[in-house]
Amino acid sequence: MSDITTHLLLPYILASQAQKHVTHNEALRLLDAMVQLSVLDRARTTPPASPADGDRHIVASGATGLWAGWDLNVAFWVDGVWMRLVPRPGWLAWIADEAAFVVWNGTTWDAVGEPVDVSDAIFSLVNNADPTKKATFLLSGFTTGTTRTFTLPNTSSELAILAGTQTFSGNKTFSGTLTASGTVTISAAAANIGTATTTATYGMGTGTTTTGVTKTVNLGTGGASGSTTVVNIGSATAGAGGSTVVTTPTVTFANAVTQVGMPQANLTAQLLGLGGATADSYNRLSINAPAMLFNNAGAGIEATFNKNAAGNDAAFAFKTGFSARALIGLLGNDDFSFKVSPNGSTFFDAIRIDRNSGRVELPEPLHMSSLPAAPDPPPAGKLAVYARDRAGAGWLDVQRPSGRFFPLQPHFGVNRIATWAPSTSTTVNTNGMPRTAVGTVATPTLATTN
Repeated sequence: MSDITTHLLLPYILASQAQKHVTHNEALRLLDAMVQLSVLDRARTTPPASPADGDRHIVASGATGLWAGWDLNVAFWVDGVWMRLVPRPGWLAWIADEAAFVVWNGTTWDAVGEPVDVSDAIFSLVNNADPTKKATFLLSGFTTGTTRTFTLPNTSSELAILAGTQTFSGNKTFSGTLTASGTVTISAAAANIGTATTTATYGMGTGTTTTGVTKTVNLGTGGASGSTTVVNIGSATAGAGGSTVVTTPTVTFANAVTQVGMPQANLTAQLLGLGGATADSYNRLSINAPAMLFNNAGAGIEATFNKNAAGNDAAFAFKTGFSARALIGLLGNDDFSFKVSPNGSTFFDAIRIDRNSGRVELPEPLHMSSLPAAPDPPPAGKLAVYARDRAGAGWLDVQRPSGRFFPLQPHFGVNRIATWAPSTSTTVNTNGMPRTAVGTVATPTLATTN
């Protein structure tokens, strides 16, 4: 039979032992030290200077002095001496300065309540007031060999912080503010951000961008070749009002944008450049194009050029190398004019149409090519005036709708003026018409009906 107990190693009182009270008192002293074990701390490597009777400490690793070799044992101050207690597996101790329990596992003191491996098949949280309310944790989605750490935020909320990558497989509603400092990916076929029906403000990329850096906000940028991406902004409900305000100084449509449709839009812009042209404060509409088409919308079509005052210009300018060669329009007055220029600075009046009478004025001499024969007669009520080649000289002829024609002043350049005076016969009487170097001309006759 052993002289000590199996677990606490308390001394037995032997049958032939003298001074049995000494052994009994020793056993009581050990029980007093071990039962309901409570130590002051577990960070000391040397004894305190003035311990009180009954003080107990768990000796820290690397102990020296009177505690040398007592690492992780219990030091018990009793009757003026330090007693060593060697812990046994399962001993439970209260650490006063930590307000925590520790348990000896045979090698070290483990904090009671620290995370331990518990199967998710048996672990669940149960509501204290209603045990029928439970929460379980499923770890089947973790990659093999992976440990995830979840840190609770220092706040009271339903869900305050989501660190790392999170996947929401169902509908999720955030009734407050959702702030994401990383990447938020929504892979569902349909998702809504901002469903308030009252006055509300939703922001994307609203943080103040630091000077010198670039912030990019992407909407619908993941379309593959052959796909269709539709980005709707604003209410599509008939009768709903609203406005879309773009405050960035430059808006660029990439080369992939081939059409911008606005079938019912009123477009207001300060400058507009088309076909790669750049508009400026003077040429506010600038177009690079091989042709321009203005087609009717079912009836007629009208282009209006309105000037501020009569002394201004409302003109079409035709230029070569951006140097004007012709001007058409209301040029410095309200008469319609044609002007030409050899150099873009000196202009000659070619045609002027009086706005009050419609009378056409030719400020410069009129050059007409001589025709070898009479043209087709003019329509009824009209008179044709043209140049006619007669014996190598240009004559000014007049033709009536009947086809009858006759020259006007056929002897330009001679010393006398010729006149015609029709008689009652078919012969035209001439007065003062000398025949001088104008060639042989047949005497014209007129029908008696003329």
